[in-house]
Amino acid sequence: MKSKLIMMMLLGVALLAVSASAKEVPTATRVDPADMPVSLLTPPVELVGNLNPPAFLLSPWFTGQESYAVMFNPSEQVTCEVGFQLTTVHMYLHFVAADLPVTFEVYADLGSAALDATGCLIPGDENCTGATYTVTIDVEGTYDIAIPIECECAYIYGPTGDPNIYYLSMHFPTPFTAWVVTDGVQAACTSYNDAGAGWEDLEPFFTEFGNINMFGEVICCSDPVATEGSSWGDLKSLFR
Repeated sequence: MKSKLIMMMLLGVALLAVSASAKEVPTATRVDPADMPVSLLTPPVELVGNLNPPAFLLSPWFTGQESYAVMFNPSEQVTCEVGFQLTTVHMYLHFVAADLPVTFEVYADLGSAALDATGCLIPGDENCTGATYTVTIDVEGTYDIAIPIECECAYIYGPTGDPNIYYLSMHFPTPFTAWVVTDGVQAACTSYNDAGAGWEDLEPFFTEFGNINMFGEVICCSDPVATEGSSWGDLKSLFR
């Protein structure tokens, strides 16, 4: 299996939505991590998000006109002391010959975590939204969809010293068919899908197939903006 880095060009687009009821139960094909894009196997110094090696290709599931998100705690993943700046968001998708050629639009963002009524971390406010890009795939294979994004410096810790919790997300306004890639690690409140009815935890759908492989490249910075979301300590205090 060969992987190709996507060449992208800027294009504006409006986000469409479909009902989550259209989703089918996914089946899986096990994959060898050695066959995946080199960016995850030999990562740059600073990465955030789901850094587990890929394990499964899931189909049918991905239909486009939907969004995906992964929660992360930068204090556990980067060496930065004060803040981080997100520069690129990655998500793996697999394409089969029957679905090609395909051209679709995609953009990424960074947001702050929130807590739902059960105490589960979920995607909250968007802090930084990137430009929309157009991607064309015409050869079968597994691709690293790498989307540039320009974000300001984000705090790693809140005012009380507790870590801030964030999420990466990638949005696909165009309807098209692909296979998602997951890590085989069961963990609730970790990765999410929004197919038009709001964010839904993927764990009940994927079970032993795990969470989606989405991660971001960051650089360290020391001038964080003052509009970041609540820290983990602040979030926990809401439920005391």
